[in-house]
Amino acid sequence: MNKEKNYAPIMRSFVLAAVSASATTAFAFDMVTVNVPFNFETHGKTMPAGTYKVQSANNHYALTLSSHTDTKVSFTWIASPAEFGPNMSTLSLRFDIGADGTHALRSIRLGTLITPVLDVHESHVPQHAVSISDGR
Repeated sequence: MNKEKNYAPIMRSFVLAAVSASATTAFAFDMVTVNVPFNFETHGKTMPAGTYKVQSANNHYALTLSSHTDTKVSFTWIASPAEFGPNMSTLSLRFDIGADGTHALRSIRLGTLITPVLDVHESHVPQHAVSISDGR
């Protein structure tokens, strides 16, 4: 039996400031640290609220999310090119929120790189989204 979560149909966006960033060029960032103020899930694992580091791989074809407090916890995904302009935030984490309040990590964009949809939900299920982005 496929256990899909019901998602609320309301969409909201929240913007939080990243605490640090280091740039290699004006629009390409190697690493950004961000505070996620709620627990979230990715690929069946629950991650605690806290500080996380998002960084691009040396070859710039992958993004890694790692816990700042628990250095053993990290996830790496293949990334593809993303649109990025001067009025866009450097980092964007998108989450789907279930009716029970559970946050599921949907995608990560760091500068010109973006992950595919990380936790796919059935297309007929309405989704409530939260975005965490750094400043412009």
